[in-house]
Amino acid sequence: MGFRVFLSIIFISFTFIPLVYPIEFETSTGQEDIVFMSTDGEVNLGDSLSKSVEKKFQVVEDEALQKRVSDIGQRIASACDRKDIIYHFMVIDVKEEDRKDEEPIINAFALPGGYVYVFKDLCDKVKDDGELAGVIAHEVGHIVARHSAKRLQASFGYNILMVLASQTERDRRNVGKAYSAINSLMRAYSREDETFADTLAVKYNKKAGFNPEGVVTFLERLLEIQNKKPERRYISGRTHPYLSIRISKAKQEVHGKMDFTDYINIPTKTRK
Repeated sequence: MGFRVFLSIIFISFTFIPLVYPIEFETSTGQEDIVFMSTDGEVNLGDSLSKSVEKKFQVVEDEALQKRVSDIGQRIASACDRKDIIYHFMVIDVKEEDRKDEEPIINAFALPGGYVYVFKDLCDKVKDDGELAGVIAHEVGHIVARHSAKRLQASFGYNILMVLASQTERDRRNVGKAYSAINSLMRAYSREDETFADTLAVKYNKKAGFNPEGVVTFLERLLEIQNKKPERRYISGRTHPYLSIRISKAKQEVHGKMDFTDYINIPTKTRK
């Protein structure tokens, strides 16, 4: 009888362990990645966090701008490698009471499950639809590769994410956790994740009929803005790739080659 009880405990334990979902992406290496979250769980989490985003930030009331971003986003979504979710695109801004200075917020971010948010200041900086499409495609790339889901899973753990997915609006303590999750997604990803998202951005811009050069030119504009700020010392262990590295890699994706200046910006171990 004791042995049967032991077997029952083992069976119950494995029954409640979250399923592992292997996802294979179209990377140059053909490597597989593993995420402990189903597509439904990812969509529920994104839906729940999206409600918190729209409370934390101001949804821009410019209908023409919202339509422009949504139309471009849907073209990118139709060209991307992941069709098992519905994509949502929205322009947001910082609320006046939360703006600490006049410095523009040139940023965009993606939630798990298909939600992409673009700050109005970024929309004001792009010169054409090709650049805006490149930004949106970069964020869609993060969703396709499940970078946002993996980041939150690593930072908060599977169980907390499932609580956030189901109870964000019911428990005030979870609202704080949701805001922490959003702030985490607004920061840069690892060097590998960022350059991979750039690679997908070039690919999706091409497939959707936008100029892939827009990925490069907008990164170059970001570099110009960054160079106007106080210089930061190079830290070899930093995970966020320098913009010069991202530009070099993006040029290689667009043109199939780099010039000498671009080549010397790529660290030796990442030259592939």
